Amino acid sequence: MFVGRSDEVFGTEPGGGDGVGGLREMTEPFVASGPSGVAVRTRLKHLTPEDEEVLRLVGAHLGALASKDLKTRCQEGLEHSAGTWAARKRDLTPLSSSRWAGAITKASHDQWALARRCQLAHVQSLEAGIRTIAHRLSLPLGQKGSKRAPGGYRSRQEWHAKAQGREVTD
Repeated sequence: MFVGRSDEVFGTEPGGGDGVGGLREMTEPFVASGPSGVAVRTRLKHLTPEDEEVLRLVGAHLGALASKDLKTRCQEGLEHSAGTWAARKRDLTPLSSSRWAGAITKASHDQWALARRCQLAHVQSLEAGIRTIAHRLSLPLGQKGSKRAPGGYRSRQEWHAKAQGREVTD
């Protein structure tokens, strides 16, 4: 949905269209209708029991292929290349189709990449926590913090527990 002024939509000149500098006149705001398109349905309707069984079997088959491919992709690790990707797709094609093989290998690749990004973010979060604890340990007890950095620990017990790597319970 677009919300704006009519001079933005219809391209009238700033300053009222007379070409002279200054402020443009404000017009009444309006709401434009949203984009029209095709509705995407998430459910199949009017399926026979046989259709449902076929869909279950196809889903189980493709799911097994996807699981096997993800396992292979994870085993490749950082040694992955376009050649290994193509080999995985070639191995899957006789078991499904070229289109499904491509979709499965891309999904496996994307899933592996997402896991690596999440793993990196988790490591960075842990490192930031370690830096924060180290900073707080370096400060005198009870020192006030600022907006940008935390202060020192409140008590000797809390300081000692953090220095030993244990959880503090209040």
